[in-house]
Amino acid sequence: MLKVFLLSEAKFCGRNEDAFETIPHPANPEILLVALADGQGGQSGGREAAQTAVQSLRTAAGKTSLARLLLPEVWKDLVYEADQTVARNREAGFTTVVSLCATCDRIVGTSCGDSAALLIQSSGKSRMLTEGQCKNPPIGSGEARAIAFSAETVSNWKVLVMSDGVWKFVGWERILEQATRCGGNLLIEKLRADAAGNSGSLPDDFTLVLIEHQL
Repeated sequence: MLKVFLLSEAKFCGRNEDAFETIPHPANPEILLVALADGQGGQSGGREAAQTAVQSLRTAAGKTSLARLLLPEVWKDLVYEADQTVARNREAGFTTVVSLCATCDRIVGTSCGDSAALLIQSSGKSRMLTEGQCKNPPIGSGEARAIAFSAETVSNWKVLVMSDGVWKFVGWERILEQATRCGGNLLIEKLRADAAGNSGSLPDDFTLVLIEHQL
């Protein structure tokens, strides 16, 4: 069984420029589709870019057969389509993207930018699924480059899909420590508290989607 826990919260005195979707595949509710985008700050259109990219990926992945979604290169095509869609939107700026499908025994997807996906197996062994991704050109440029990933999983695993507002302010060592100790909403609460620090206020938009496989 796959369970999903999530939190998306704007930074202190800010507007949330992150967007995400977590939905079951229309043809099989046991297959989970996930897309997360972090709109580029410092210029206009980040929020619109993130929302447009996520919607494009949700629609395209939902129309793609399950057999094809298990092919990493197919996800690169889906992100290419999302990049073109965002680029055509005059109100949209640039964004990152992490998108994937999750089954009980496999994770397949792609990423572009500096949002991240981290797999933690029941043994405690971890793998950064988005390692080696390209930050530029970003989604919305019309020239974005995505990297694909695929991983086999064993029972009782976790995948954390997150914007940089999570990993930059919590740190990978702390994320791994917390994720091996707990899960579910408690893990999200702890990582949110770590990102906020003593002030209790988030320094950046914080979006975390936690997928857990439980027998």
